[in-house]
Amino acid sequence: MHAPTDNQTYHMILADIAMMAAISTFDRQSVVPVGAEYLPGSIRETWLARTGDPALRSRVNAMATAGFASLQGMPATQLAAAAQTYGVPLTVSDAERMEQHFINRREAVLRYRS
Repeated sequence: MHAPTDNQTYHMILADIAMMAAISTFDRQSVVPVGAEYLPGSIRETWLARTGDPALRSRVNAMATAGFASLQGMPATQLAAAAQTYGVPLTVSDAERMEQHFINRREAVLRYRS
């Protein structure tokens, strides 16, 4: 399998942050281990694989989807703080690269549409 692109990696990290926020809201007793071996996307995939309750999965996925959209527009400092709050390892420099990536994507869409 090929290594994920920066774009894919950034999306998986944001999905994990959003998922942890949603999990901590709706499934507080669930523990999703995050450690030195963290791989982007693993939090989301681990929780989905362990959770069989369709109503809970639906609530968590809905909240995570909304959170994901919000995270794409966050400044790097806020993004790094959110990641830290939910236990997702993200350095400020990585958050700055992610912020710039999403700014560039928004600007590309605006240029395309004008």
